[in-house]
Amino acid sequence: MARDRIAAMLRLLAPAVFLAALGCGGSKKPDPRVASLEKQLADTKAELDKQKQEADDLRSADAALKAKADEAKALQDKLAEAVGKAGEVTTADGAVKLELVDQILFPTGEADLTEGGREVLSKVGKALKDVEDKQIWVQGHTDDQPIIVKKPRAEPAKPEPAKPAKDVKDPKAAKDAKPAKDAKDAKAAKDAKPAKDAKDAKEKKSEGADAVLAYVTNWELSAARALTVVHYLQDDAKIDPARLAAVAFGEYRPVSKNRAKNRRIEIVLYPRAKFAPK
Repeated sequence: MARDRIAAMLRLLAPAVFLAALGCGGSKKPDPRVASLEKQLADTKAELDKQKQEADDLRSADAALKAKADEAKALQDKLAEAVGKAGEVTTADGAVKLELVDQILFPTGEADLTEGGREVLSKVGKALKDVEDKQIWVQGHTDDQPIIVKKPRAEPAKPEPAKPAKDVKDPKAAKDAKPAKDAKDAKAAKDAKPAKDAKDAKEKKSEGADAVLAYVTNWELSAARALTVVHYLQDDAKIDPARLAAVAFGEYRPVSKNRAKNRRIEIVLYPRAKFAPK
């Protein structure tokens, strides 16, 4: 090692300096060899001190890295225990990523949590609440299947109300005209609708409205799902909202050729940044 070589040099230089000093003891003029040896001795000591400090710094850095690695492993194990078979936890580049499959959290094509999804997020939220030095990014992903938006069914045009019959002055026309009572009964029969027909019409109208989807593209769906998880972590798990962020990637960050794996929510933990107000 370099430190061993420097130490050996010090052991060799020290006697040389001492002998040089003795050799010039009777001379009034200082021997330049002594000054040169003393300088070499001082430089060697300085180099030794520098290398010792660098070695101490490396040991401190190694200890800090090991502590961070142990912390990340403990967090990974804690989240893996919380999520169970509902997801997967990985660690890379200093970040811990929790991946949850969408079919556990949400119904197909929707952004409202299922009961099973709420149970999973409840356990995850308890684990995340204790990790106060991490910021939490909730990332929404979908597959590449386009969302088909259905238009509402057009309602049939309403018939115009029958105009009332004019008074008939001509006797011949009066003879041919129908009695007012008959006309009134016919109009009432025409306007009246059976209760069953009215109920069926209402149900058809409702079916048409339900056919319209709230999410035009996968961008909107992935954003809505990420926000749903963020709201749950803030409102139910009581996590500091300053630590939370919602991010939407739509269909553009696939991880597999299997579409089911691409439909997912990722909860990524990064070291918490400190923002000073301007």
